[in-house]
Amino acid sequence: MPEMPMIVIAALAGFSLFSALITYGLGVFVYAQKTTSHIHRLFLAMTLAATYWALGEFFIWQAVDYAESLFWLKASSFWTITIALAVHFIISYTDAIPSRGRQRAILVGSSLYLPAVLFSLIEIFTGWIYVVTYEPGAGYVYLPVLTNPVCWIMLVYYFLIMVWALFASYLSWRRVPEGTIRRQNCLVCIGIAAVIIFGSLSGGVLPVLGIHVPNMVFIGIVIFSVLIAYAIRRYGLFVLSPENAVMDILRTMPDGMVLTDRDERIIAGNRSLMEIFPDIETDYCGRTFSSLIGTDAFESIREAIGADRRVSDFEVILQNGEPRIISITGSIVLDQDEEPVGSVFILRDISDRKASETALRIANEKLSLLSQLTRHDISNLVTALYGYLTFLEEDRSSEASGRYVSLSLTIVDKIILHLRFSREYQEIGMKRPVWQRLETMIDRAASGLPYEVDIRVSVAAVEIYADPLVEKVMYNILENAVRHGESVTNVLIATDEQADGTLVLAFEDDGTGVSDHEKETIFAFGYGKNTGFGLAFSREILSVTGIKIFETGTYGKGARFEIRVPRTGWRPTE
Repeated sequence: MPEMPMIVIAALAGFSLFSALITYGLGVFVYAQKTTSHIHRLFLAMTLAATYWALGEFFIWQAVDYAESLFWLKASSFWTITIALAVHFIISYTDAIPSRGRQRAILVGSSLYLPAVLFSLIEIFTGWIYVVTYEPGAGYVYLPVLTNPVCWIMLVYYFLIMVWALFASYLSWRRVPEGTIRRQNCLVCIGIAAVIIFGSLSGGVLPVLGIHVPNMVFIGIVIFSVLIAYAIRRYGLFVLSPENAVMDILRTMPDGMVLTDRDERIIAGNRSLMEIFPDIETDYCGRTFSSLIGTDAFESIREAIGADRRVSDFEVILQNGEPRIISITGSIVLDQDEEPVGSVFILRDISDRKASETALRIANEKLSLLSQLTRHDISNLVTALYGYLTFLEEDRSSEASGRYVSLSLTIVDKIILHLRFSREYQEIGMKRPVWQRLETMIDRAASGLPYEVDIRVSVAAVEIYADPLVEKVMYNILENAVRHGESVTNVLIATDEQADGTLVLAFEDDGTGVSDHEKETIFAFGYGKNTGFGLAFSREILSVTGIKIFETGTYGKGARFEIRVPRTGWRPTE
């Protein structure tokens, strides 16, 4: 039986004490970085358990008799918890088990902690796993009971779960692109491999060869701790990581979140980011932030951050597919030494808000135009009314006085109509555009029509993004068709989706129709036989959200008004 020199045994025993100190210090340091983090707490628990195991090993080899050696062997029987915590840490760090909450807790508890506690209790109350014996040249040592199947079950079990932890780390390393996280995972993977190799030497290889030395697994633990410390210092492990960014909270954010490293490569993002950039792949980690927003925009953001270490409400226009406007707010992420370790950006799609702002601006311009036209027309009418009243004042007994009175009343009626239209349409653009169910708007418009006419509706179940007054557009078209169509008895309202995604809403009647030279002029202010405002304002209301209206019917066969809604202005409903 080979014998190891006492100086080697003493050195390895001292290495156990050194392992206890270094793992304890590393665990406290990592935990202090973020005490609320699940990963940080788990890492602390693992290092404290490793410290406990290393101290137990040290005292075992300091024992001077059988009783003292057996006591410390039994006292350190919960070393199995250390392995359970280590594997649990790897599961959480690599997300090797995607399930969350109770499912993961049950799986981890039943497959890791329950066996760990069971093997510890067996070791405490029986001699099935390890026994203390005296070996010349080495003193009192503990040996695995390789003749007992329980001992073999335990050794094989822990070897397999550690190999699985190594494989999970390897997969995590392989699935991320080149960058900070990949280097972090690589170092963690190497550290786990070192623990397995040195643990296997002491747990199986050396005892079979008859070599009795302190457990060399602590050499692997020290190597693991050194690699973790290097990863923290060099690659921001635990300082800058997806888990440290509180992903469980950010995952529910309505805004997109991007976390980048020093090289501006993405190391984390949330689900809302995928909604803003639906064309990017799920595995966006490793991509540059500039590849999402454009090089020019990124350079502008970097200049702004370089000056103030933050940027706020920076607007970017994305041209992929339908143009969208994105507002970006971001800042530099600093470590405890106030050194930059990366950047975080919050992205919000403000396309709808910008569209609403544009709609309000356009509506205000239209409203201003309405005021000018109304003042001009009423001023003309009041001037004419004044003239007729002057004639009446000069000659009340004249035969023409009745005619002057009749003309004056007609002018007053027109003034009232102008004022009524001004009142009805003064709210154009005063409220934000909203999604409105098309069929409901048509039903309301048709129900208010003061004429007997057969209206057939065959429209898709959709919603239209338009000014709240769009229902009046439906009414104006129907009222205009019946009033001016002379012989209208039927109106067909139908929708048709075009190849480019445009939704065409058509109002088609069987009246006289509109002549070719009037197809555009009927939408001009003041044109027409009634007030001259109905169709003109219908076009203005629709234009608030980019909807267009045209007359495309055939004169003599009936009018056909087409409302063309762009692809972004309508959506199917359930």
